[in-house]
Amino acid sequence: MALPTCRVAVLGAEMSPLAKVGGLGDVLGALPEALSRRGHDVSVFLPRYAGLALPAPPRERARLEVPFGHAREPALLLEAALPGRRARVYLVDHLGQGRYFDRPGIYDDPHSGRGYPDNGERFLFFSRACLEAMKWLDGAWDILHANDHQTAMAPCFLRTHYRGEIAFARTASLFTIHNLGYQGMYPAPLLERAGFPASHLRPGSPFEFWGQLNLMKVGILFSDVVSTVSPRYAQEIQSSGEQGFGLEGVLAQRGRDLVGILNGIDTETWDPSRDPNLPARYRPGNLAGKHACREALAARAGWAGREPGWPIAGVISRLVDQKGFDLFERAAAELMRRELRWAVLGRGDGRYQALFERLAREHPERVSFSVGFDDPLAHLIEAGADLFLMPSRYEPCGLNQMYSMRYGTVPVVRATGGLADTVTEFDAETRAGTGFRFEPYEAGAMLGALGRALDAHRHPDRWSALVANGMAQDFSWDRSARR
Repeated sequence: MALPTCRVAVLGAEMSPLAKVGGLGDVLGALPEALSRRGHDVSVFLPRYAGLALPAPPRERARLEVPFGHAREPALLLEAALPGRRARVYLVDHLGQGRYFDRPGIYDDPHSGRGYPDNGERFLFFSRACLEAMKWLDGAWDILHANDHQTAMAPCFLRTHYRGEIAFARTASLFTIHNLGYQGMYPAPLLERAGFPASHLRPGSPFEFWGQLNLMKVGILFSDVVSTVSPRYAQEIQSSGEQGFGLEGVLAQRGRDLVGILNGIDTETWDPSRDPNLPARYRPGNLAGKHACREALAARAGWAGREPGWPIAGVISRLVDQKGFDLFERAAAELMRRELRWAVLGRGDGRYQALFERLAREHPERVSFSVGFDDPLAHLIEAGADLFLMPSRYEPCGLNQMYSMRYGTVPVVRATGGLADTVTEFDAETRAGTGFRFEPYEAGAMLGALGRALDAHRHPDRWSALVANGMAQDFSWDRSARR
């Protein structure tokens, strides 16, 4: 039986291609479109950051007065014109003295690299303003979908301050945890800005965590349903203190209402048969274009004319501990002895940027390192590399392993979170499997998985079967949207 059409509001701090830092931006760029294709009436709400890449000036819809603490703050509701998109996109701006979104960056000040000190106020205001905007827009809402701690107060507002409002008489709330490692911990006074007395921040309350306001905890406890971005991650955050970051008990308490739904990927943007970022296109069964992409990647890395035939391993990532780069650091000397080349793109901790800069300087024939985020280069690395390494300490979902398989690039991953849900170990005898995995968070285990990958690469028939297996996987958002 077909599900009824729903009116859905999706709230988030990022949305590709307008504003993107990580996987959250990819999700909010693709999931609302997939839901719209299924017949739902979907609206996305995003802060009106100063640096939004808007194709046309947005249209003003309303001026709002948003309750904030003991006063009201002025807000502007705009509607963005995005050709080709089914879901509506609303932008929320702050017109008060703090001008919360009229500044560069999203979470961090680009000049200092640090988070804005008023981030708690900024996103608390955004969450409250979204409810005011939804109330102003005609009609009733069926589902409010909040994402990560930046919008975690919205389900709370729905059940408290906006209880009884006609627009929300039948509204259910879904709260999605994209990364539990970032919980939104703020001093007690922020709770009063949310319209609750400071006395609510007592031990054991839905708001309190070690004497501070924990926005992630609020979202978990006030929403009707909680989801994470992969089934394995949903299990890990309930059962492991390391993965649960102190909220594992709270999550276990909501266990009956907690579901893991694997993220999808944008199969139009990430399609090697029509990717405009590639020098040549290709598809399953005809990989001549992938070989041309490999040559282009080697040329960009400065390896043209001195190609020993070694496989190229790609890395595209934030260079932080969570992503497993301490393992790479420990194994660096051994990795520089392997018959393997590295194309690395990323930005993050100075320690790891310095590591890759040093390796590229000392081993230019083996390592190419590009600092920052370069979307065309990211596509070229996915297409031109033979392997793709993701040794994450934890990984809620991960997208690059799915991009890699679609592009015929073999993932080597630590079996955690979404990496464990999407990559299966290759069996040389049965020719089943899509990549190589390791379980212990140890440099030796990572080297072992890379060794198995290099061994398979030496047997063209095995490698061809492995590549074909990966390219046959369905990681589309349509599949995830149904769940």
